[in-house]
This record gives sequence, structure tokens and C-alpha cells, in this order.
Amino acid sequence: MRSLRMVCLFVLAMSVFVTASVAQDTPKPTDNAKASQSFTRTAAPDPALPPLSMMVRLLVLTPEQEAKVRQIYAEHNKSYVELMTSQQSPKDKQNRLRELRKSLQKKLESVLTPQQLEKLRKLDPESMLVDRLTVALRLTEEQSQQLLVVMREQSAAIRAIEKEAQEKGWNEQQKKEKLAELRKQIDEKVNRILTPEQQQKLKQILQGEAATANKAPGTQEQPAP
Repeated sequence: MRSLRMVCLFVLAMSVFVTASVAQDTPKPTDNAKASQSFTRTAAPDPALPPLSMMVRLLVLTPEQEAKVRQIYAEHNKSYVELMTSQQSPKDKQNRLRELRKSLQKKLESVLTPQQLEKLRKLDPESMLVDRLTVALRLTEEQSQQLLVVMREQSAAIRAIEKEAQEKGWNEQQKKEKLAELRKQIDEKVNRILTPEQQQKLKQILQGEAATANKAPGTQEQPAP
């Protein structure tokens, strides 16, 4: 199923970018930002960080906290875009980005409670994806928990395949075959969790995300729900 395979690709991409200790809102894309095909809004600054709307739900932010965090994110996003569009070397950008995220974390620590910070640190790409799917597909609590288990199994399996491919010197075709086999297994597990209606809704959502990702750079998008 194509839509579920796109979910697989999303988790793989997010596992590369996400750091579990900080979070951001997802403002409108810039002309220079590249759209990525995934379940998240495309062209968001600093893709390593989950949206503010998710923090509001999962951390139960007060209106005052939300206002403060929104301002912190706005400042961080501005610095992030300036960094990514600068002429610095990749290594210098990586070092500077690490500093920006450390600064963001300190600012969040001054706003969030210890309990909220602990919850935030436990966020991972899989839980962020499942949170979005829970809202979009109206999953039950049991479905959400089952899907989270599957997504984490998938991420671990992908890392294992990548490691084995490197150790054994697989060519690209060998690795693709292993990943295709994994995707088939994941498809079957996800299909057993979702109802036919939820499967169809997921397909529609991801097809919409793919269409948006293929728009010309600079095209304005509507905010995600």
C-alpha cells in the first residue's frame, strides 16, 4: 500500500532529524526552504522539532506558556533560516545549529515545568507521527498504542538493515530488497490496526501531502490541522 510505505519513509526521515529534547511551531515556508514528502507540513524551519500544537496537546501548556514558547520558537526559526541560507561550511553550520538548539532548550527550561520537560524529552519521531495520526484518523487509545509499537519496531529494523548493509557491503539493490520486505511486513501490521475507513483517510492525507511537496518553491500552503 503506497500510503503506508510513505509512512515508513517519514519515520526514516524523522529518525535522522529529530532531537527529543526541544520543540517548535511550524510557520509558513520560505522561498528557499525545500519541501519534503512526509506526513508533517512541508518546508518547515528546523525539521528536527515537533510543532507547537503538539506540545500544547501533549504537555498541556497554559495560555501564558504557549505565548512564551511561541515567541521562543519565532526567534529560533529566524536564526535557523538565516543559518541554513548562509554561506558557511556544512561543518560550521552543524556546530552553529547545535548551539542554537542548546540555547532553545535552556529557554524552554525557563518556561516549562519539570514534569513538562520530562515529557518533552521522551518525545521521539515515532510518537510524534502517531500523535498526528491519532488526531487525523481519530484513532482509539488502543490503536495509538499498537501503532506506536509498530512504528518503533520499524525504525529499529531500518537501522539494523542500514548497519548490516554497511558491514556486509551490500549493493543498493540488495538493500532495497530488504527494505521492501520490511515495508511489506509493516503494511500488514498497520492494516491490522486501522479500519478500512482509516486506511482510506490516511491514503488521502498522504497523497495530499505529496501533492503539496511537489509544488513549485515559494508556493504558499495552508496551515496543517
